[in-house]
Amino acid sequence: MKIRILLLSCFLILTFNTMAFAQDQFKVLLFTVQDTWHYECIPSAVDAFHKMAAEQQFKFDWTQNPEDLAKKLPSYDVVVFLNANTDNLNNEQLDVLKAHIHNGKGFVGVHSTSDSEIRNIWFDNLIGGVFKDHPQFQAAILTNHDSNFPSNLHLPEKWLWSEEWYNFKLLKSDEITVLLSVDESTYDYQKGYDEIPLEGMGKNHPIAWYQIYDGGRSFYTTLGHKPEAFQNKKYLDHLFGGIYWAAKGKMKQ
Repeated sequence: MKIRILLLSCFLILTFNTMAFAQDQFKVLLFTVQDTWHYECIPSAVDAFHKMAAEQQFKFDWTQNPEDLAKKLPSYDVVVFLNANTDNLNNEQLDVLKAHIHNGKGFVGVHSTSDSEIRNIWFDNLIGGVFKDHPQFQAAILTNHDSNFPSNLHLPEKWLWSEEWYNFKLLKSDEITVLLSVDESTYDYQKGYDEIPLEGMGKNHPIAWYQIYDGGRSFYTTLGHKPEAFQNKKYLDHLFGGIYWAAKGKMKQ
């Protein structure tokens, strides 16, 4: 009986240590900001990240406090800005983010992270483009430009998705590598929220991309406006693939 208990204890200790080690394969810090348009999706997103971290075995933490972000960030491999940008960061907090990138770590921007009201050239370049406007929420067809990239491995060559299709200005076309683009012929890109038609972006309309920037890795996806997106496995696999790639540089060190 004692031997059986001892073996069970050893098994539980070994299992716990293995799980703890697996969960530390990399560390992800999620930073969100409440706003008028996206507050409904944040609880769904946080819940999805908790489940993703448990399933994929990485360490996860979440904050909405810029001071907490700056305090914790140095010990994390990847920071995810979900509907968050530098509008809520002071210079000291922004310097912590810059140091994170300079140290070869990862950044993931989701949806309205490109929609800063205050222009900051460094952060605009970290994202790779600046939000201009978008038509009304509608379905459209996406093109997968790299089926070998982690965020796109599971996606078909053509993918039907409903979203706010962001138009961009100050796009770093020569710096970013486009992963997904939207076909403007498959939705009404002129349909805005008033009688003035929007212009769209033409044949080259990027939706998700990545880049090496200032010593670190940056992945950005415009997808993820509605809470339902964070209950969709294809979308979550797309997001995790970007996180994995952003962490990969640190993992190789």
